[in-house]
Amino acid sequence: MNPTLSSNRLLRLNVGFLLSQGAGTTRDVVFNYPGTLKAGDFLISGLDGTIKLTRTPQGILVQGNLLVQTPVECVRCLTPFDLLYEVSLEELFVTGVYAQASDLNEETALLISEGGFIDLTPILREEGILAIPMQVLCALDCKGLCATCGQDLNQGTCNCHSENLDPRWAALRALLED
Repeated sequence: MNPTLSSNRLLRLNVGFLLSQGAGTTRDVVFNYPGTLKAGDFLISGLDGTIKLTRTPQGILVQGNLLVQTPVECVRCLTPFDLLYEVSLEELFVTGVYAQASDLNEETALLISEGGFIDLTPILREEGILAIPMQVLCALDCKGLCATCGQDLNQGTCNCHSENLDPRWAALRALLED
């Protein structure tokens, strides 16, 4: 990952031109950014993909899929690595006028600023965190760590004795030896 963090201005889009258009007008926004972005406490790098902005009577609908990388740690061997995964976005940003005229909570609604800008940072952070698998592995065949000494079994075997097995498993072990 690139250690230098970029400004999140990349995720702040001017949609004022779409607000002056009729409902149904669309515009594609292409992201191909190799740098690292900080979305709150969440790091994202290698932002790549296309989102579609669609004018609706309420505001702007954002839809698309982005390919991103995030630093994670393998659950078996604790090795840090960059996980490549896809984030799907589908959110409606509403104008302040619509939010006031409807039952939307202005504090939780995604609003278009008075200057015509939307900020994708909060939704990219939220959807990015949700898209990461619960059990991340560095490789499908990761052997993990030795439970006794902590040796990374992907790098080699350890000298621990595996004889201290629970005696309740002795019958099953005898079957493996036969």
